[in-house]
Amino acid sequence: MSVRFTQSCPTCGRRIRVRASLLGCTVACQHCHSEFVAHSGFFGGSESHEDVGAAESEDALMRRVEAALEKAQQAAIS
Repeated sequence: MSVRFTQSCPTCGRRIRVRASLLGCTVACQHCHSEFVAHSGFFGGSESHEDVGAAESEDALMRRVEAALEKAQQAAIS
């Protein structure tokens, strides 16, 4: 199971699901094939990329994602 978030394509506006491991990476919209940098907006929140950067750096967000994944893996083992 992979953690995913949704993001609107900045070109066509359609919502796409992006793996959390691709945060900060260039991804392509499966609808219009436009390329853009994936950002979560706190996993579905309405904040813009600038607001996310102001509230928490991408490194800190990735640490939170990794901690959540580790917790989920430990729960699956138990």
